Amino acid sequence: MNNHIINCFFAEDTAILAQGSTTKLVIRTLQRELIEIEEWCTLWRVAINTDKTSFVKFRKGHPRKNQQSLTFFEEDLSWGMEIKYLGLILDPKLTFRNHIKYNTDKFWAKVREIIPLIGRKSPLFLKNKVLLFKQILRPILTYASEIWGLAVKTHLKKVQIMQNKILRIMTNAPWYIRNDVIHKDLKL
Repeated sequence: MNNHIINCFFAEDTAILAQGSTTKLVIRTLQRELIEIEEWCTLWRVAINTDKTSFVKFRKGHPRKNQQSLTFFEEDLSWGMEIKYLGLILDPKLTFRNHIKYNTDKFWAKVREIIPLIGRKSPLFLKNKVLLFKQILRPILTYASEIWGLAVKTHLKKVQIMQNKILRIMTNAPWYIRNDVIHKDLKL
């Protein structure tokens, strides 16, 4: 077992993380790991969809154009500009901009589905609207926030704005009520 490699498994999703002082070292280490996985899969007759297999290099600075490729089951793996693992979209600089954009779209799609229940004209009590927010909408906003929660303030502010907008809709709050008052009153 190489101490520069970390294997992450969850159900059928696998991520292999490698670190090293140079890109060449990391590529060589990853290629050895991929060969071991190929041998194991062949031995146990496990099929891997290589079309869904890609890799991304996380690094500071600009990505290099001439990047060495990895092969897996005799196919060249594609360099990705982002990768999705367990619903979290990771980009090379770990800005999480695309993940937050994806979550924003997902959040508003779900809001459109349940707006009859939580909207201004809903007959539900505010307590029930808050319960729906906590059970349906907040998990979309906070999924994997332990990881992307360190994104830059401009990206995090987008998440806060989404939450503020929906809470204002739910409470039918006038424009002069501060967002922090709404949060405090709803105990969020």
